[in-house]
Amino acid sequence: MVNIGSEPNSETPASPDSALPGRMPPPLFVAEAGGVRATELTRGPWAHQVMHGGAIGGLLGWAVEREQRRLGIAQVCSRLTVEILSGMPMATYAVTATTVKGGKRTALVDAEVRAMSGARGSEGAWGSVGSPRAADATADRETGRLVARATSQWLTPTEPSAELGGDGQSLPPIPAERADPGANPDIDYPRPGFNADAVDFRFVGGSTEEPGPGRTWLRLDHPFMAGEETSPLVRVATLADLGAAVGWDFSPSGGAYINTDVTLQLLRVPAGEWFYFDAATVVAPQGLAGTHTAICDRHGLLGWVLQSQVEAPAEIGFPGGMNAARAAG
Repeated sequence: MVNIGSEPNSETPASPDSALPGRMPPPLFVAEAGGVRATELTRGPWAHQVMHGGAIGGLLGWAVEREQRRLGIAQVCSRLTVEILSGMPMATYAVTATTVKGGKRTALVDAEVRAMSGARGSEGAWGSVGSPRAADATADRETGRLVARATSQWLTPTEPSAELGGDGQSLPPIPAERADPGANPDIDYPRPGFNADAVDFRFVGGSTEEPGPGRTWLRLDHPFMAGEETSPLVRVATLADLGAAVGWDFSPSGGAYINTDVTLQLLRVPAGEWFYFDAATVVAPQGLAGTHTAICDRHGLLGWVLQSQVEAPAEIGFPGGMNAARAAG
């Protein structure tokens, strides 16, 4: 098991200056001695001091990828499953990764994120029912509490030199106008924050503020880790959780759903910065639902995202308040 946060990256060393204005765009995370610190760009709409699930998924993707590279085998991450066990406020976290199987054809790598001394969290903001509001959260009494984890599978391509071309799918062009979720007066997005600032949305159909299926081009608009070039896997792992935001829907009672996990299935290494999401939520009885997102890049179909959904308790309400959505429902 390797403590990722304290391990130096010989390829792209972290630099404190990389987060300064005028030097580089601010990152989502900063690797420090003993841990990884979240910045304001990780904040999500459920509570202003709690991280967005996309940032957490990206952090776990970053950890498993660094660990897999230690094997020295050119493999593709075919699956990444992320489970968020607790609301995670902006803080410094211990991040570790472990090779479960290091085969030449297949590999399995797990990662964990644990609270460090002084971190405050909210049990169940994603993993079960409970308030995600940081103001109401109680301090972690025990350093090392598990707050998020991931499993991943890596496969060795049998034809690694095969050229990638289009798969025949006709995708809409990237719209020129960038969406501005933070400009909606009915939704209290944190600024700076993940939805409104860290991600560049270019919607083709729907939006994050209206229910129903949605289609959008999107890209991560900031470096993920200070001083490091963001890898293709980390880009798409960070964006994957947004399928539930692009294709969200109301529950039968008119409430909101909240996802408890994210499973990213990839056919190959992602290409480029822009990804096309086609997302929809299927509502089932008993307060459950599932969101399915097809992901494409410039070469065509890249993979899929699956997210389990449970109806959010009344005290959580809607992300960012979402008064317009509540009224429309």
